[in-house]
Amino acid sequence: MIDTTTTGVPPRISWWTSERLVVGGGGLALLVVVAVVGWVEPRGQIFFPRCWFHETTGLLCPGCGSTRALHAMLHGDWRRAWGLNPLAVLAMPLVAGLGIRHLRGVMTGRWWPNPLARGWVVGGLMLGTLAFGIGRNLR
Repeated sequence: MIDTTTTGVPPRISWWTSERLVVGGGGLALLVVVAVVGWVEPRGQIFFPRCWFHETTGLLCPGCGSTRALHAMLHGDWRRAWGLNPLAVLAMPLVAGLGIRHLRGVMTGRWWPNPLARGWVVGGLMLGTLAFGIGRNLR
């Protein structure tokens, strides 16, 4: 074992740990999914999932329109994305930030504070999502 107090050199970190491979594989899969959503118009495609809640009840769930909104955002059509699902547009910075936080933590071992570690944040997000789901069906 290398003693860093005398040499001043930290021990070598192996980049091929299982967690890094899982994060790397998950990140690659996510990039493929985003590329497919950006390339193919989701409306009318059989391989994009349909919302079981909407199919069953006829009501819009908080996630309805998210795939089409992501497609619109990837094409720079923010107005259309907002019209399809404002919650998806608002959630993108949070999702991206959490992904970057996790990737940085796994790769460097230095973790940024988790914004979802506080119960009131998670509760607020859940309450906001529920209110959005109810409100979008009152129109």
